[in-house]
Amino acid sequence: MRLDKHFESDGIKKISAFSTRRYLHNLFFIVPLAVVSIVLLNWSDIKSSIQHKIAEVGFKLEVAEINGRNHTTHKELSDALGLKKNEPILSINLSEKREQIEQLGWVEKAFVQRILPNKLRLTIIERNPIALLQTQNGHKLIDRNGEIIAGAKPETFGHLPVVSGEAAALSANGIIEILKTEPELYSEIWAIHHISKRRWNVLMKNGVTIKLPEIQPGFAWSRLARFDYKNQIIQRDLAVIDMRLPDQILIEPNLPIRGKGQET
Repeated sequence: MRLDKHFESDGIKKISAFSTRRYLHNLFFIVPLAVVSIVLLNWSDIKSSIQHKIAEVGFKLEVAEINGRNHTTHKELSDALGLKKNEPILSINLSEKREQIEQLGWVEKAFVQRILPNKLRLTIIERNPIALLQTQNGHKLIDRNGEIIAGAKPETFGHLPVVSGEAAALSANGIIEILKTEPELYSEIWAIHHISKRRWNVLMKNGVTIKLPEIQPGFAWSRLARFDYKNQIIQRDLAVIDMRLPDQILIEPNLPIRGKGQET
């Protein structure tokens, strides 16, 4: 019995010692965290107070400089920035302002700089429109990445070619860069149609359709330019100029079409 009591008492002592150690261990972590929280809370107030005191001696926003703007309006930029004159310039979150500006449809990249003591400089890189994408909801302006430029007015970009067909937007920049290598022909283009996600038909302003091959369309386009320079065939009354064969140019006159099959 005495032995049993001895072990029971020893067990209680062990449990009590363990609880004490655990309490001290938790206290070791909780107390510093509480101190840090108080310090951080106070530091936020201290930081704000310092910024306002520094603003009183001239470090406040007086000038907002904007560079690179072409299509984006001043109002859009001002609303997105949300700046207030004479606010402490050190309190402005540059990363947050940059992200807000890059949400605008025309803006591809934005850079925000603090020029002490009183200036904020915003530099934007706008999207480069390359074509009008034909959709079920009308034409949409797209950039070189095939992304629709939100807020753009397609009617003011009638000089750009219209692209259509499945996956046309993603592939448009590549074919347009090829077509631009022959400026005289490019100036006569009205639309470009993607066929079966493999190749392109080029529709000229006078109604002629030029069928480019899937492989080496640039070579075929240059070959057509040389042939047209000698023979002036683009301006003739033609329906189709087929460039899909590497050693031939097939020409179809502009005659009434009796039937129409699936094009590939």
